[in-house]
Amino acid sequence: MALSFTALDFETTGYDGCRDNDPWQLGIAVVENGEIVEMREWFFGTALTPDFEPMMSQWESFAPYLESRTLVAHNIACERTILRRIAPLTSWGPWIDTLKLTKARYKNLPSYKLGDVCDLFGLVPQLGERTWHDGLYDAVACANLALFLG
Repeated sequence: MALSFTALDFETTGYDGCRDNDPWQLGIAVVENGEIVEMREWFFGTALTPDFEPMMSQWESFAPYLESRTLVAHNIACERTILRRIAPLTSWGPWIDTLKLTKARYKNLPSYKLGDVCDLFGLVPQLGERTWHDGLYDAVACANLALFLG
């Protein structure tokens, strides 16, 4: 049975005092029948207003890639939290966490960071000058890892 899912990665501002961890980039890798068939990204600016206006203005362009799909992320907490914040009445997922899968399958790795795991298994994406902590790059890496893990 071939795998079909959307791998996603949000890049965020991080927590800074009382400031929320707001997304500024979303990258996705769409997998159909075990192959990455599309890669997309969206940028939302560096700070969101309380009503998520920068992100919501692009909702119609990225939501179809996420709604009614199996969603894959490496440590799903961040991605799941952001999606729940922007659309709390939407039922997201099912979710697959490649961090949990990697820990379950490979005990005692020196690191379970996405970059370290992908490097260990030869799954590092080649996307021009992009590298880790870029939403598109990390989404593709996560898709590669999910496909590797089966």
